[in-house]
Amino acid sequence: ERNTLATVVGYVLAVGPEAYNDQTKFPKGPWCKKGDWVMIGRYAGTRFRIEGGEVRIINDDEVIATIADPADVLHV
Repeated sequence: ERNTLATVVGYVLAVGPEAYNDQTKFPKGPWCKKGDWVMIGRYAGTRFRIEGGEVRIINDDEVIATIADPADVLHV
């Protein structure tokens, strides 16, 4: 049986000025900040390739979790 990972790890380059402003959705404040490693769904965001990788523009509610070390996530 083969298992696949349904999440992607990304590094937060910037957080937009309107991110996490909805007090109803985010009563405890932002889920992440610039410089964090985050997990997002495999198909989340708008993506484009750059030399050496990929950039994704994601919405504030697409962040699943923050993690300390991306090496902790096993990519199968």
